[in-house]
Amino acid sequence: MKVVNIFRFLLAALIAGLSSFACAQAPSAMVLSVEGDVSVKVQGKPTKLEAFTRLLEGDRVELGKTAKLNMIYTRSSRQETWTGPGAILAGNAESTAVNGKPQLEAKQLPAKVAQMMAHTPASDSTGKAGMVRLRAVTQPDELSSLEKSYQELRATADANDRNPEVYFLAGLYKLGEYERVTQQISVFEQQYPGDAAIKVLAKLYTRSINNVRQSSR
Repeated sequence: MKVVNIFRFLLAALIAGLSSFACAQAPSAMVLSVEGDVSVKVQGKPTKLEAFTRLLEGDRVELGKTAKLNMIYTRSSRQETWTGPGAILAGNAESTAVNGKPQLEAKQLPAKVAQMMAHTPASDSTGKAGMVRLRAVTQPDELSSLEKSYQELRATADANDRNPEVYFLAGLYKLGEYERVTQQISVFEQQYPGDAAIKVLAKLYTRSINNVRQSSR
């Protein structure tokens, strides 16, 4: 009887440990933009951080002098902008400065906006850029609501703030409106020529949509 109880205890501990590990490895933040020298350690080696990379809880990010990192925690809807020099540690819902004196500006986004932005394809292997999505039948009211929300966000955002565009493209992508995503990217490229975020988004969505189409053949 004691042997059975010990076995059950060990099995429960193993399951709990695996669950904790899985949760710890789930992406907690998404990078929105990067300026200057910003890197994250991957398997112990510094790797240049790119826009729309996902960060894991415990990731250490190094910011060079005058470097800037804009990121969002989709669970807590917290957007952070860090300016170097220094280093920060990604958490579950917010970051912590661990070296130097990096400057922080933080703001709270509406939960529905942050959650929708999380559907943006990832630029690295921690996300789900190649995830196959079945094309859904979009209801007119869903698309209309998305467009209205985008217009409201765009009307209140700063001219250089690309959150509304990230939100809108992610919403179209989630609805399976792949042709519209492609068309809208072209519109944004004309509206914001040379914009770094739009360039990255164009590359990510082109790759992800191509993956979806190839997998459906």
